[in-house]
Amino acid sequence: MNNRKQTGAVMFAIAGACLALSASGASAQESGKDPLKFDGAIRMWVEALSWNDQRKGTPEFDTARLGFKYDDGRFLAAGRERYYHYTSRQTGASKGADMLFNEYLWAGYRFADKSELHAGQERMPFGILPYASNNFFESMAWYAGYEDTYAMGVQYQRTIGGLHANVAFLPSDGRHLLSWTDSTAELDGLDSVRFSNHLMQSYGREEKNTFVARLGYAFPFAGGKTELGASVLAGQLAATSPALSSGNRRAGALHVAGEFGNLGVQLETIKYDNDFDGNGSLAGNWYGACDKDCVLIGAFGFSNRLAARGHIDIANLTYKIPGSIGPFSQFMVYNDWSRLRKSAAGYADSYQNVAGITFASGGWVIIVDVANATNQPYLSPGFGDALGTGGAAKSSGHRFNANIGYYF
Repeated sequence: MNNRKQTGAVMFAIAGACLALSASGASAQESGKDPLKFDGAIRMWVEALSWNDQRKGTPEFDTARLGFKYDDGRFLAAGRERYYHYTSRQTGASKGADMLFNEYLWAGYRFADKSELHAGQERMPFGILPYASNNFFESMAWYAGYEDTYAMGVQYQRTIGGLHANVAFLPSDGRHLLSWTDSTAELDGLDSVRFSNHLMQSYGREEKNTFVARLGYAFPFAGGKTELGASVLAGQLAATSPALSSGNRRAGALHVAGEFGNLGVQLETIKYDNDFDGNGSLAGNWYGACDKDCVLIGAFGFSNRLAARGHIDIANLTYKIPGSIGPFSQFMVYNDWSRLRKSAAGYADSYQNVAGITFASGGWVIIVDVANATNQPYLSPGFGDALGTGGAAKSSGHRFNANIGYYF
């Protein structure tokens, strides 16, 4: 589906949703509840990268975002748009970059049994939800496209007692839906201007007709609550050039998340496989062609080589500290560890460990992270090949990040 057809389909869905919402909103307003709510955030950060002297202690703008939610009991909708500005320190080019892109945009219907059907761009129901991490940088699964990942299609969800099921069919990965940038020279083209990591059409491949199913069972355990779950994914790995062969992609995950008083635990293991003959990508703006063992993925204006096949392991611990200190409360400390084990011979595995604390005061939220990583493109040196072959002479690093945001 080309971008014009995709955008037209989205606009048609939004128009239909607006008609339905306007008809149903009157009854909600009569009951005294406003079904439509807006939200947003403005964030900045201070960072220090052990391998980059230009990025040590300088405050940077992070993002401004605006979203909405609609829920009148029957009809549902939600959307969020994000704006980012990168300085030249962040782009590594002679000047900075600006971009705008959609995180999610969907409309849905709630049935009498409380099950829901959604259509639009929405989070893929795979793995621990909503996040398999607690830190700002998320886990290795995010960089491979298996955490906090959004795509275009339909999704059905239902809860029966402690059993929660999600099924989704995603004809498109959404590409750069409602995106804009005037900085394609500093970024890896418009196809990289999106929220979550996907294969890039500009390098000859795209994700199509993806089926995702997730099953979770929640139950009381050891004085707390636990969810055990499994997720599966299967779809087409479509070639957008006759120089490449089409293929398939598959992934499966087992996951558990538990809360026991103030203590929280998350464990997940993922196996993924991008199956194709020949090269994994064409040559593009930033990289030469990938061979049979790697593919090109992109998000937030950047792109990276990724091992075409591998396993991802995640182990996270959290502890909520009760009470307050002055105006601050909701303290939580955490340690998030994850690893990408690459299947190709000669590929060096990727690791990251992020320890941190988050706390809040009114609408203000502060996240402080200290990351140690090896072969991780944003937490260690070796950008571009870190998630692929890895193993550069200097492949380990440390990153400090303090993110300060106001949410409304």
